[in-house]
Amino acid sequence: MKQKLELKKPILINGSSYKELEYDFDEITCEDYAMAAAYADAKSLAASQQGKPNASVMEQNINFLMYLGMFAIKASNKELVDISDLERIKGFDLVEITRLGRNFIMGRSVEPSDQNSLEGQSEVTPVFTTQELKK
Repeated sequence: MKQKLELKKPILINGSSYKELEYDFDEITCEDYAMAAAYADAKSLAASQQGKPNASVMEQNINFLMYLGMFAIKASNKELVDISDLERIKGFDLVEITRLGRNFIMGRSVEPSDQNSLEGQSEVTPVFTTQELKK
């Protein structure tokens, strides 16, 4: 399902400034997923060669989650966006892209704060049953 990421700082792509980017995890292919992992592995290798720690567990690998988010943007904007464009994004917008990747891996389509909203939720009341004891 296509959704939009609103950027705090607009990005210049092919001479046009974008304040929001569409993303769609439903459009990620096997190749996109593998490429996100490859980009993440390359970043992790470079970091480890510099003595920096990195996570090998997929759910904790910030590089993988970030690139997965970037590939979801790329999948929704095939003709417009290249990964090198998205690598120019800075600051909080990178955190948001990483969060998108994390939510996808964790099986969430929305942020936990959105899930706590009462709007659109049905109330569930537990039913307790007891059996009367015969004397």
